[in-house]
Amino acid sequence: MTLSTPLDPLALPGPVWVVAPHPDDEALGCGALLAALTDAGREVWALLLTDGGASHPASLAYPRPRLSAERLREWRSGLSVLGVPPARTTALGLPDGALAGNVTPAARSQVRQALARAIPGTVLLPWERDPHPDHRAAWRLLRGTLPPGALALEYAVWLPERGAEADWPRPDEAGELTFEVGRWRDAKARAIAAHRTQLGLIPDDPGGFTLAPEMVERALAGPERYFRRSYAKPVP
Repeated sequence: MTLSTPLDPLALPGPVWVVAPHPDDEALGCGALLAALTDAGREVWALLLTDGGASHPASLAYPRPRLSAERLREWRSGLSVLGVPPARTTALGLPDGALAGNVTPAARSQVRQALARAIPGTVLLPWERDPHPDHRAAWRLLRGTLPPGALALEYAVWLPERGAEADWPRPDEAGELTFEVGRWRDAKARAIAAHRTQLGLIPDDPGGFTLAPEMVERALAGPERYFRRSYAKPVP
């Protein structure tokens, strides 16, 4: 089992970037840490990789272009709650559900251009084996594009709910840092609540995705988990 160390947000080199495969991943995985950073006056930026438009494919009320636009608005609204202004956000609009097919030189160039807006000292990115194909593809995309010297902390979203034993980091692979939600629980809850399309807003696609209440409660109870590599791992 990986031993945990409390994470001190003020010790993170800045600027800090959070990279989300989908709108809501940053709120679920990093919401308390982001709120703590901005409360302390730290500079935080956000990068969204996909358009988020695949969650309700059968909805007539929210066809993909409308859903993607609404999810982008929700993403920026939730980040504003956490203290990250729209001017410090970038959305690439890669296809939700198909990120694995878009880990390309062109996509890496887009990521580098986004991060060049404020060269990161710390990047929060999804854990390599977080059990969602877009999250794993996001790891591959980001680990090939981070600036030299940037601290990479990999956060977990689906790992506690869906992770098999092999998905968790080995003790020789990464150290775990934990951040207690604590007094930032309200801000994190409001940031998650901004993602109304994922919380039952869309009634005409009962087979579409909805965040389970127990997952939301687990995210709000915390702690948030971040994994720091204990060795350099090549990325294919």
